[in-house]
Amino acid sequence: MTSPRSRSVTDRRPHPLVTALARWAAGMAVVLSALFVLVDALPSDYAGRVAGANATRAEQLRASYGLDAPVTVRLVRWWAGIARGDAGVSFVDAHPVLPKVAHRFMMTAAIGVPAMLIAVTAAVVVAFALAWLDHTLPGTWLSVAVSVIVGLPEVVLIIALVLLGAVWLGWVPPVSLVNPAIPLWRQPTILLLPVTALAVPHAAWGARMLRGSAADVISGDLVASARRRGVGVWRIAVHHVLPRWRGPIIQVSAMLAAGIIGGSVVVEALLAYPGLGQLLASAVANRDTPTVQAAGAAVVAVSLALLTAADYAATRAEES
Repeated sequence: MTSPRSRSVTDRRPHPLVTALARWAAGMAVVLSALFVLVDALPSDYAGRVAGANATRAEQLRASYGLDAPVTVRLVRWWAGIARGDAGVSFVDAHPVLPKVAHRFMMTAAIGVPAMLIAVTAAVVVAFALAWLDHTLPGTWLSVAVSVIVGLPEVVLIIALVLLGAVWLGWVPPVSLVNPAIPLWRQPTILLLPVTALAVPHAAWGARMLRGSAADVISGDLVASARRRGVGVWRIAVHHVLPRWRGPIIQVSAMLAAGIIGGSVVVEALLAYPGLGQLLASAVANRDTPTVQAAGAAVVAVSLALLTAADYAATRAEES
């Protein structure tokens, strides 16, 4: 029997949602501060890049942009600006960085959301097939195909997709140059290559992550009994496997979503797609620190939010 003292201690525990939000905020503070320090540690800075060998000009630029202050002082100033909703202005064009980052984030979401939906769906189906067909020839071939895709460098995969879709089949353009005068949804061929390049490797990676948990569920007594009774495979999947597989699926889905956001840097840079990843890559090359920090903050905030929400949802699913 639970004593009144233990019940009062339990009642004083914070709500799991409050704990999750606190973890997200703490993670944001640590990761973004570390990102600021790492960006500051890059060789050279914007002033040195613009001034070149002219040391006097470089020092003048550092003073005008506030780059001559210690990194701790600049970090405090940056956090103070974030608290006011001001991430600063770009060194390159002197425009506020937040509107630019928001626009590029929406462009990345236009390819990231479809890629995530495709990757999660494919990962669940393939993982179930791998577990169901374990120790069979089709299962072995499927496992080999997944391993090849997982081990394939992203650059090689993108080149292969360009050769297949643009050169040989002619279905899509070789680069994803968006026409700003036309709504994005009316340019589906522009989105096909980047969506595929993001979805395929993450689907394979997700299938490998989910295979073990799928095998555990399929090997359970309930599924074994249904198979002996001759219940169809898809009926077993929907009614017996998926309800007991929710927790791992939620967690892996969040990891895939975060990976797609991070993977967009390479995809957008190689395919010339004007998303957040391309903006981040160009800002790093130009040493445009305010833009790097704002774009990095957007990526970190969304990724940590997805992972935190997935942990919370998976915990609630296991408790229910």
